Order: sequence, then C-alpha cells, then structure tokens
Amino acid sequence: VFNMEPCKVTPDTPRGSPIALSWPHFYQADPSFLAAVSGLNPNKEKHQFYLDVSPEFGIPLAVRPRLQINAIIRKDKDIESMSKFADELILPLLWVQDGFSEPSQDMLDLVKFCLAAPHRFSLIGGIILA
Repeated sequence: VFNMEPCKVTPDTPRGSPIALSWPHFYQADPSFLAAVSGLNPNKEKHQFYLDVSPEFGIPLAVRPRLQINAIIRKDKDIESMSKFADELILPLLWVQDGFSEPSQDMLDLVKFCLAAPHRFSLIGGIILA
C-alpha cells in the first residue's frame, strides 16, 4: 500500500490528499489492511500487476496493470459519525485494470524480425564485403 499524501502537498492541503494506492483487494498487502474492511478476496490471477517481457529485446509481450485507489480516513473526535473510527482506515474506493494479455500480430512480427536481424545483417555484411 503506497501512501500518496506527500505527492499532493499544497498550501491548501498541507498534509496532502488522503489517497493511497494498492493492488486490488489489497493483494500482497499486510493482512491488517484486509482485516479492517469486509468483502475483499485477494486473488493472484485477478489482482496481480502482470508484465511479460521478451528477454532478448525487452519488448513487452503482455501487460496487465491493475491498481486500487483507496481513501485514507482518520478518526475525528469533533465529528460524531467519525469519532468511533479507528485512528486510520484505508478504505477501498475503486480498482482499475488496463493492458493486454497477449501480443498483437504486429508485436509478434516485430519480435520475429528482431530475433532474425543479427543473422540477416551478418549475411548482408558478408555479401557487401565479398
């Protein structure tokens, strides 16, 4: 769980915006975050941030970024409805995902070209020098 408050410090919000980022359903977070709320079920297949990169050239073959936006809520004795809150609660607001699970045909063609390039260029060099 990443506290984003320091990233949004302004004169109007000297403590920053009370936002935290995490993986969805607090996947891989400390169990205390999950225990503080109900209805979440972390699952690796559904909630992990996934990146598959071609080891030869660093070309992404699959990318599945997922993140959860959480509100940081603090106890406030002056507000009756918040006076019985825990000192701090990280409350999930929403989670999102984007990306692609497999490379497009264009990406596959690029990987194939890159893999074949050293052989092709050595042949061309040999022909030019001959």
